[in-house]
Amino acid sequence: MAMEQKHSLNRRSFIQTGALAAVAAGGMSCASAGNSKSVSILNQKPEMKYRRLGDTDIHLSVISMGGLVMEEPVHHYAIDHGVNLVHISTSYINGQAIQKLGNVLKTRRGEVYVALKDNFAVGEFAPEKLDEVLSILNTDYVDFFMFNRHKQDEGRDPKIREIFEKYKETGKVRYAGLTSHGEVKETIGAGIQSGMFDLVNPVLNQPSLDVMGPELEAAREAKIGVMAMKTMKGIEGIDLEVAYLKKVLSNPAVTTVVKGIGDFERFDRYLAACNELLTSAEDTALTRHAQANRTANCMMCDECRKACPDHVEVSTVLRCKDYYYEQMGDKLTALDTYGGIPVERLGNEACRDCAECEKVCPNGIDIVNRLTAAHSLFAQLA
Repeated sequence: MAMEQKHSLNRRSFIQTGALAAVAAGGMSCASAGNSKSVSILNQKPEMKYRRLGDTDIHLSVISMGGLVMEEPVHHYAIDHGVNLVHISTSYINGQAIQKLGNVLKTRRGEVYVALKDNFAVGEFAPEKLDEVLSILNTDYVDFFMFNRHKQDEGRDPKIREIFEKYKETGKVRYAGLTSHGEVKETIGAGIQSGMFDLVNPVLNQPSLDVMGPELEAAREAKIGVMAMKTMKGIEGIDLEVAYLKKVLSNPAVTTVVKGIGDFERFDRYLAACNELLTSAEDTALTRHAQANRTANCMMCDECRKACPDHVEVSTVLRCKDYYYEQMGDKLTALDTYGGIPVERLGNEACRDCAECEKVCPNGIDIVNRLTAAHSLFAQLA
């Protein structure tokens, strides 16, 4: 069972309406800073916090739902408590997640914005395929069409603007977004500089947060929203998760954190954290955890792939094993993603005599041994 689902679904928690934590002094306001005018916020609830998306009239809940965990009752519960953004891809849980979200949207579409990753048609204009996805989602349009790109040149590819404009003309997409978990710093930075996107979706786990500082500030200055993903990658335990959520949201550039949440108790803890400030004890605990786990936590910078003479997809292989399979407990996505990597990009015994990847890894990860472990695991699972 996935880490997010270790706490059982609790109907009592689903129907309870107990008091939530008071808003912390100096915490986030429902409207953007400095805006004293009344604003209309989709699905606004007093217990949730909202941040303005750039210079649009959209305010997003600081917690958004998505990823590899999709429990329909928890999504309903989250929407009941003010979540107004859901993120989905046709690839999650081998296509099961989008089916479940479609069930939710049958009755909740008017309460949420929808962000859809373009895994069904990467690099091409495919209106018929989009129509198929929209049918599954029980909607006529999506608010954010997320271009899934993982290299610097791809992040500023002018073809993206061309494809987006075609989709926008159909009336079935509203805003363009960029998601990346490869060469994240460079790809997201290029996307911000391109001016093509209203929302960027970078990996912001512990090793990435400081490294991405300049890009986050650039997004803020350019009035581009930031939807942080894979924030809890490598973090163990709900207390540290809650602390790190507070830390990520303490950065004013971050608009929302997208998270797969599989139980009511975890959602309640996250929701309460939105109304609390990071304490010094929590910050210390996070620092100690980061230091202790530095050599085990890939931040998907892809320096390893760039240094590899065979361009092995190191970060993708490790993501399949460490994140999809071990942390999220999603065997289907792990196997599907791993199986999609060309054989010549998986790495082999020759890696032991090379190890150029390990020389450039900023976190000092034992890459070769971890690649070998991944190959052994997926060979058994296949």
